[in-house]
Amino acid sequence: MTTTKEQEGRLVRAALAGDTAAFGELVDRYSAPLFRFLRLRTGSTEDAEELLQDALLRAWTKLDLYDARWRFSTWLYTLASRLAVSRQRRAVLPCVGADPLDGCTVENDPGAAVACTEERDNLWTLAAEVLTTDQRSALWLRYGEGLEPIEIARILSKRASTVRVLLFRARERLAAHLPPSVPAPVQAPESAGLGPVAPSTLGGAL
Repeated sequence: MTTTKEQEGRLVRAALAGDTAAFGELVDRYSAPLFRFLRLRTGSTEDAEELLQDALLRAWTKLDLYDARWRFSTWLYTLASRLAVSRQRRAVLPCVGADPLDGCTVENDPGAAVACTEERDNLWTLAAEVLTTDQRSALWLRYGEGLEPIEIARILSKRASTVRVLLFRARERLAAHLPPSVPAPVQAPESAGLGPVAPSTLGGAL
């Protein structure tokens, strides 16, 4: 059975050989999720659209630099993330306190709080308001796109351990802004322009 990584490798090799249709297939596969990531990271539909086009163009012109040890999607998200960082370099990020890593319990885990339907619909809007850029980016990549911490670390140019801390603090910060409720799947709201997300639970293992 052919894996996604093998399929991507085949398409990349074909694109490098001059097959623009192969690269077009990669674009069709990843444009929508990449846009959702950039929309959440920047908070701007216009910026996300521009960064998406820039990232896809960069991927096409730099395709020979793709490292097949990683999934193509990880490499593409890395390009997009770096472009977003360059654009936002002058922005002042919110200050995040040095919260301890101990004391994380099921009772204060936002995996339960985000379950309620009315809260679920506003989750990603809330994340954009109360989390830092890196926190909400890590949160989306983990629970919106289903990437592993090591992949997220490469995309955000951080260590996997740092990504785990970002995820912990993001979950804890969301928990502080959400009322207790019954655990349930999380889904990004269509109304926020982020599109649907496969069901997942923020309280899962990092």
